[in-house]
Amino acid sequence: MIKDIKRILFLQLPRLENSTGNEEENLPLAGFYLSHSLKCSDKGWGYRFRFMKPDEESLDNRHLIGLIATWNPDVICATLYLWNIERSLGILKQLKDMHPETKIICGGPEVAHDHPFLFKEPIADALVMGEGEGILPDILKAFEFGDVADYKQVAWNTDSGYRFGSNENPLPDLNELLPPAEDEMWRPDDKGMAYMETGRGCPMRCSYCRYPHMRGKPAFLGAEEVLERVNILRQRGACQIRFIDPTFNANPDFRQITDDLKVINRDKRIRFFAELHADILEADDIKGLADAGFTEIEVGVQSRDKDVLRLIHRPEGIERLESNIRLMTEAGIRVTVDLMYGLPGQRIEDVISSFKWAKRFKGSHIQCMQTLLLPGTELREMKDRWSIRADERPPYGVRSTSTLSPDDICLVEELLNKKQAGESMTRRFAGYRLPDLFNERVEIPLEPAGRHAVIEGKTSKRALIFRGQDLYLNRTGILKILRHAIAEEPHILWQFVIRPEEEEPMDLLKDMIREIRKLPAHWLDLFAHASCWERITARRVFIHLIRNRSYSQEWIRACETLLEDHFY
Repeated sequence: MIKDIKRILFLQLPRLENSTGNEEENLPLAGFYLSHSLKCSDKGWGYRFRFMKPDEESLDNRHLIGLIATWNPDVICATLYLWNIERSLGILKQLKDMHPETKIICGGPEVAHDHPFLFKEPIADALVMGEGEGILPDILKAFEFGDVADYKQVAWNTDSGYRFGSNENPLPDLNELLPPAEDEMWRPDDKGMAYMETGRGCPMRCSYCRYPHMRGKPAFLGAEEVLERVNILRQRGACQIRFIDPTFNANPDFRQITDDLKVINRDKRIRFFAELHADILEADDIKGLADAGFTEIEVGVQSRDKDVLRLIHRPEGIERLESNIRLMTEAGIRVTVDLMYGLPGQRIEDVISSFKWAKRFKGSHIQCMQTLLLPGTELREMKDRWSIRADERPPYGVRSTSTLSPDDICLVEELLNKKQAGESMTRRFAGYRLPDLFNERVEIPLEPAGRHAVIEGKTSKRALIFRGQDLYLNRTGILKILRHAIAEEPHILWQFVIRPEEEEPMDLLKDMIREIRKLPAHWLDLFAHASCWERITARRVFIHLIRNRSYSQEWIRACETLLEDHFY
């Protein structure tokens, strides 16, 4: 028990990408909502809340742990997604070892009965499935007074492992869950981007998705409440609002909402984004969306095979869907068409024909995604029926099914990378200018004996630079640093940059590649686009040439080709 809980940290680690800045979106809405539920509880404003700032979120594990330990929270509420669960659990374990009295609560989409590893190591004191706003105050009371909040959705850490309760989780009305429109935390970011939820839950029951398991009956804000919230965001400088509902037009007030938005956004100062169930739209709905300022709409198609759509519980109205996508593009709306591969019953011919079909919509963007066998989904439960093989580690990517072989999966990836290659692929591995080098660059001095300095730096995206003559002769020291860096910070993104005074033997690069491959893979390396060609995404090697030094074009091309063959 904790006598008096005061300091509460809301921890949601970002998804790391190989971008050169800090553009990762990481909106801690869960913590925002949970803090509001605690403010409304009996203890009310007796709590002190702490959220991670963007510059703190960019820290590596060591510095992040040091920062949190210094603040010494009484309770840590962590939100787990597939992109942060392994890193979050590693950090939480170290914090728990340092401060055993700190209580840890984990929630988020990753908390599910059939999770492959979450329940195996008792790091969290409580695990919460689904919505936590209605029960978090009771969980904190249990920590303070020793009573157990006996809910089906809460697993308590006991001497005999995790134990779920027996009572239903209360699901308050959405108006009660969300902080009021005037709350100071409802603000756009420094780029004018704001996020807004108008509905909780989803009327669709897609077999690959967690939404149906998070809330049985959807709940929505009314048109008047939506309008008030948009107005306040507009007054606070929003120029873009993304509605994060899984199906925006499931709201019974959908048409009234778009009518109201047309009025307040007459000057088109705000651009709106939403994901829609597109095959039930009428022509007037599409005109209303365009008039209101919706500039981007995401549409889930997944497959054009009606047998596949039936198996995954998706709508089969392909003809109506196609017509509405055309109407939206003609109205000036950029449509993102979502496709998937690795679905049950799906064949390679369907994936290819669906992709070609989506290419016919001028001005649209295609997002063709590997099917993920997410914990807590019907698809995961039924995997044996369809002989679905997938990774047990995040991102749980499907490797093959009864109708798609591993070679088929890689063939799809080859097609996609020919058609969609771009932002996620490294632009240049060897050159005088490397546009993909991270901002934090740490030069590592090497000595002939292999001695090296302590690895400096503090961010989660770091380039280590080895400069000098005869780097190949110092390869033992370089490889030692490489191993040490990844072992100490396995969850961050690394770049190992050779800065040669002269041409070095290719064996130096081959030794570095071989050493990286010996180490456990980063979760980014398990996506099909990397694993099909055995290309490494999270730990890359570069050659940064020095001006006024002499290198042959043949050597530069050989370096580029070798690195392209091994890194993404």
